[in-house]
Amino acid sequence: MTPLVSILIPAYNAERWIGDTIQSALAQTWPRAEVIIVDDGSRDRTFQTARQFASKTVSVVTQENQGASAARNRAFELSQGDYVQWLDADDLVAPDKIARQMEAAEEVGSKRTLISSAWAYFIYSQNRAEFVPTPLWCDLAPVEWLIRKMGQNLQMPPATWLVSRELTQSAGPWDTRLTFDDDGEYFCRAVRASDGIRFIPEARIFYRVSGPGTKRF
Repeated sequence: MTPLVSILIPAYNAERWIGDTIQSALAQTWPRAEVIIVDDGSRDRTFQTARQFASKTVSVVTQENQGASAARNRAFELSQGDYVQWLDADDLVAPDKIARQMEAAEEVGSKRTLISSAWAYFIYSQNRAEFVPTPLWCDLAPVEWLIRKMGQNLQMPPATWLVSRELTQSAGPWDTRLTFDDDGEYFCRAVRASDGIRFIPEARIFYRVSGPGTKRF
């Protein structure tokens, strides 16, 4: 059976962007996916906007404000996928992003391999995004990846990763005590739990640098 991919979207005061983000998730060419949106007590209409997309494959829940990490943990608890695609509420994924990474995951054959992708900043139009390679844009052993990230202060946004459920469970939950660089801490744990990183340059995500959203909980 084709593996199920869970696209997990934590959201807080992301009314302006959440619709576009959900649409980018629904536009994925991979044939089996579920989308789970956890509204973290937004004070705007994030929950109401997201709920318009609710269906058999799109779940929308809300909770009292507890922070981005708590929202991500709840989304994972509600998920059933064999693989996890983390997606912040104001970012976008190219339509073939998951499909390209899943092809690589099936080729590798190890549930302990992390699959990463290319990414680019954008403000209002993703069509103007420029993809600029960094030293993390290649296949790497876990230790080498960590040395490059820490030594050069490099970044890989949450949406770049495709992570097996097995590896997600091994990494453990997101740390709800953190309010800064919670994603950096989490994915360092995921890298340490992995047997290596496989980089797929054709898989792309778009990282928004303006507007409210999960990154600024």
